[in-house]
Parts: sequence; structure tokens; C-alpha cells
Amino acid sequence: MNKLFVFLFLAACFISCKNKKLDSTKAYFSVVDYLKSEVKKMDTLPLHFTKITTVDSSSDTVEITKKEFHQYANIFLDLPDISSRSRMDDYTEVNDFDEILNNVLLIYTAKDPEDEVRNETIMMQPNEDGSTHIKTILATVVNSEKDSTVERSLTWQVDKRLQIVTKLGKPNQPEKINTVMVNWE
Repeated sequence: MNKLFVFLFLAACFISCKNKKLDSTKAYFSVVDYLKSEVKKMDTLPLHFTKITTVDSSSDTVEITKKEFHQYANIFLDLPDISSRSRMDDYTEVNDFDEILNNVLLIYTAKDPEDEVRNETIMMQPNEDGSTHIKTILATVVNSEKDSTVERSLTWQVDKRLQIVTKLGKPNQPEKINTVMVNWE
């Protein structure tokens, strides 16, 4: 009887594990992998970087090194990869076409409104041959701490710039907004 119980238990575990397999036809675009390849390509080019920091209504523009650029790029590269098998079921995907911008949009939205990566949008422009090339990547990331909430709106315009808008919210205090834009040419 014990052998039969063990056999049935193992069979049930096997069947339940098999039923939890992810849909092998489902594939999300990996923003992290794409941006890693972009940064790797940029490392081979003699680029000039300019950083514009805006706090409240005051702006400051300075030239920065490639090493400093990497510090800002790492904010994008360190995002949780929502295309990973362990996370993709936590997001919905919508494909759309924006006629005004002439862009194909891939929009990923977190099913859980408390997820760190709230959404990612990949904007692609169609080419004459029917293919597309990526123009812009947008992401919204929210982290809650003990007494504050930090929301980052991330924008990466391919071959042009990145922008990080950080909103810091604390109870009974006005929201603080800090914008960093890094341009390259």
C-alpha cells in the first residue's frame, strides 16, 4: 500500500509540474538584452557625452566621460528582465500601431500594480521593406521604501540619448523631481 501511495504521489507531482510549464510560443522582447548590445556597440565608438541635470527649474550641462555614462546606462541595464521565463506571466503584452507617430508599439504592463517594473514600451519604426527598427524604449519603475516612494520614468532613444526622470514622494512633503538627460554623438 505504501508503494502505491508513493507511486501515486510521484505521478501527481510529475503531472502538476508538467501542467505549470510556460507557453513555449510566448516570447517577450528583452529590453535589458537589447540595451546591453547597444551599450556594447557604443563602447566601440568614439562618442562625446553631455549630461543635462534639471532640478526644479534649474538646469546644468556638463560633459561626462564614458565611465559616467555607464553609471546612468546601468540604471536601464539593471532593470528586472520581464522577458525572462520566471517573470513573463506577470505581464500582459499589447501590440499596437500609432498612426500619428508611424510606430509599432509593444507595450508590457504589470498585472500586479505593485510590481517594481510597472510597464515597458518599445517603439519601432517600420522600414520600406516591411521590417522595423527600434527607435525608443520607455519604462516606468517604482520602488517603495519606509517613508518614501521613488518613481523613475526611463527613456532610451536609440543612437541619441537617455533620460531618467526621478520623482521622490514623501508624506506631507511636495514631490521632488530630478531629470537627468545624457546625449551622445
